[in-house]
Amino acid sequence: MRIFANPFLIMFLADGGFSLIDELVPLLSPLASFTQLRSLLAGTVIVMAAALYPCLGIDRRLPKRVFLPQILFALICPFSTWLFPPLAGIRTYGLMAAAVQVALGMLPLHYFRKGGARCLTMPPEMFAAPFFRLKNTLIFGATSLFFAPFALILLILFTVNAYMTEYTSGFMRLDPGGLRMAERVYKRDNRTIRLAAMIHVGNKEFYDELAGSIAPGRIIVLVEGVSDDENLLAGSIDYGKMAGYLGLTSQKEMHFRGRVIEPEELESPRLRSRKAGDGKPAGEVDILRADVDASDLRPPTILLLNAMGKKLQESDSFVNEFLALNSWGEKNITPEMYELIIDDILHRRNMELIRYLEKALDRYDTVVIPWGALHMKEIEAEVLKRGFTLQEERERVSIDFRKMLLSWL
Repeated sequence: MRIFANPFLIMFLADGGFSLIDELVPLLSPLASFTQLRSLLAGTVIVMAAALYPCLGIDRRLPKRVFLPQILFALICPFSTWLFPPLAGIRTYGLMAAAVQVALGMLPLHYFRKGGARCLTMPPEMFAAPFFRLKNTLIFGATSLFFAPFALILLILFTVNAYMTEYTSGFMRLDPGGLRMAERVYKRDNRTIRLAAMIHVGNKEFYDELAGSIAPGRIIVLVEGVSDDENLLAGSIDYGKMAGYLGLTSQKEMHFRGRVIEPEELESPRLRSRKAGDGKPAGEVDILRADVDASDLRPPTILLLNAMGKKLQESDSFVNEFLALNSWGEKNITPEMYELIIDDILHRRNMELIRYLEKALDRYDTVVIPWGALHMKEIEAEVLKRGFTLQEERERVSIDFRKMLLSWL
């Protein structure tokens, strides 16, 4: 065990020292930080800490007063800004965390001695004692089992958050308090685009805040929503029932104040020539459904949408609804069909939105796009491709877990 425990002690202290230098360098000089190397070193320490933790319950010779603080720091510190978001706003937090790690890395100097001198690693004589003691294993195991459920829940939430962040380009984020949606503001010359990530069900305050944030001016809101001029869909997908199960509100309850326009009006000379102050009611915005029609979707997508609408109507609970739809999908949707469906639901609809966006930018100062979070990664890429730069980002809590739990009680 010494061959593994001592390298961990050295790597932990080295990681702390390197992190401290990396945090200090930008404060003292214009030199670039060593982010990639630092991440590699930190990742190695985390893996070693996870492997060493169960060893504390097996090898009684490993002093827990030294290893336990270091292991817990290595495993918890990466979660700190996620568990406590205000820490991310503290500019010196990284410096303080690195200093704490260095201090913990010096613990062996207080407990380890070799030939009368202090040392940073476990000397050979510390391994002369018996390797295993049942009492040590039972106490350590019982204590670990008590904390295991909390650790597992945090790990699951953190993993889900990482998945969401990757596939939504950070527009959707999960933390222990709730689900958060980002809004990003982009500018190019005198034009502004607001990308506001949405979700089908959420807290009423989330929808009200976004709808109320639209200020007076030459503004258009490009909303999502597949039309069905040829009646291809057997029934609309109504998330109101699901929202009721969860004590939330459906996105359909969000209403922007303004004038609904048709696609043809985006091309009209009257709209092109309209200026601020030309008689348009104060605070009124134009609202346009900038989405595809069901006839533009391929048969597998129509099949799935009809199944979703049917399951939503038939199920008497959110869990039954999910299980029924999942079971139906396993029987009826092939991998090839799934690829077509994803292309229809995401890429094809995104490109239709971008087509409307191009026209809207010629006629409006601000374009607001409140679309689903999964759409945002590609939409943002198209916005940046057109020369817009990110100016501002804000977050709104779409689902507050505490409020949702209170509504169930």
